[in-house]
Amino acid sequence: MCYNVDIMKKILIFLIAIILITTMMLTFAGCGESFSKNSIMSQINNNLGWHEGGTEVCTYDIFNKESVKLGEYTSTMTTVYNQNVSITTSNESVNPKLNNFTGYKFTSSMNAELDEETAKKVGYKTMEKITESYATNKLEPKLSYTKTVKDGKVEEIITSYETKKSNVTFIIDGATATDSAKYSASAFVVDNSFLYQFARATTLSSSVSIVVPTYSVDANQTKNASFTCSYASSSNVVLKNKFVLNKSFSETIASGEASGEINSGAINSGYIEASGDVTTSDADASGNVTVTYSKVLTSSIPVVRCSFTTTNTFPASGSISCMISTSQMKMQGDNNFVSRVVVRFVEGDITYDLTSVKFTR
Repeated sequence: MCYNVDIMKKILIFLIAIILITTMMLTFAGCGESFSKNSIMSQINNNLGWHEGGTEVCTYDIFNKESVKLGEYTSTMTTVYNQNVSITTSNESVNPKLNNFTGYKFTSSMNAELDEETAKKVGYKTMEKITESYATNKLEPKLSYTKTVKDGKVEEIITSYETKKSNVTFIIDGATATDSAKYSASAFVVDNSFLYQFARATTLSSSVSIVVPTYSVDANQTKNASFTCSYASSSNVVLKNKFVLNKSFSETIASGEASGEINSGAINSGYIEASGDVTTSDADASGNVTVTYSKVLTSSIPVVRCSFTTTNTFPASGSISCMISTSQMKMQGDNNFVSRVVVRFVEGDITYDLTSVKFTR
C-alpha cells in the first residue's frame, strides 16, 4: 500500500511538472509572437515614420571583389496616401493595381557591366534592373514588380500578396507563366525588393525569422524561403565620399595653436560643416583648448551590420548583408538629415557603396 502511494505521489509530481513546462512554453511562445509581430512593427513605425510626406534617394557605386566599378544603383523611397496605383508591364493583360493604397513606395534602378569572371559565373555580361514595390506603413508587402534585362533578354516578375500566399506572374521574353507559394499566417513576410529597407527599419537585439519570396526564373517557380535576420556591431565603413554626420566630435588644440580662427571654423575645417558649429573650452593649466564640433564631415561612417542567412539553395546563394549608419547623415549643404541609412550592402562578391543621400519634402 505504501509502495502504491509513493508511485501515485511520483506520478502526481510528474504531471505537475509537465503542466508547468507546458505553461512556460506557451508563455514564451506568446512572447515570441509578440516580439516577431507587434514589437517589429512598432520599430518600423519609429524608424521610418519620419519619411511621411517626403522622398529619399540614395545612390551607390557597384564594385566587384577586386574593387573594380561595375555600375551604379539608385534606391528611392516615398510615402503614398490614399492613392490608386498600378504597374505597367510589357503584357497589356498583366496590369496589377492597388486601390486607395496608403504606405511606402520603393523603386530602384541599376545598370552594370560585369567583369569577365563574374559574367562567366552568372551567364551574362550586361544587366539593367528596375524594381517598383508597395508596402503598408508596417512594411507588409502588397505588390512588387521587377524587370531585368540580361544581355538583351527581358525578365519580368510581378508578385501580389494575399493572406498566407504570394502569387507570382513571370513574363520572360513575352511568354507568361504563373506560380504561387504559401506561408503561415504568423510569418513576417518581406518582399526581396525592399529587404534592406526592412533591415534599417528594425533595431533588433536578437535574430528574427522572416519569409522572403525567392524565384527560379528559368523554371517559372517561386518559393517563400525562410531567412534569419540578425544584427551585430561592426567597425566603421570608409566610403569614397564625405558625409555630414549629426554627431559631435572633440579634439584638443595644443597651447599656442589655438586662435580666434577656431570660432570661424578655420581650424580642422574638415570636421565641420559651417562656422558656428564649434564650441571651445577654457584653456587648461597648460594652455590647451578642447574644441567640440557639433557635426562631423567624414567618409568614415559608424555602422551596425545586418546579415541574412538561409538554409535554402533555391535560388538563394552566397552571403547577403548590409551596413546601416548609426548616426543621422546628409550631404554637405543639404538641409535634412536621414536616419539609419544603408551605406553598404553586399551580395556575394558584389558590393554597393553609398555615394549620395538626399531627403526632400
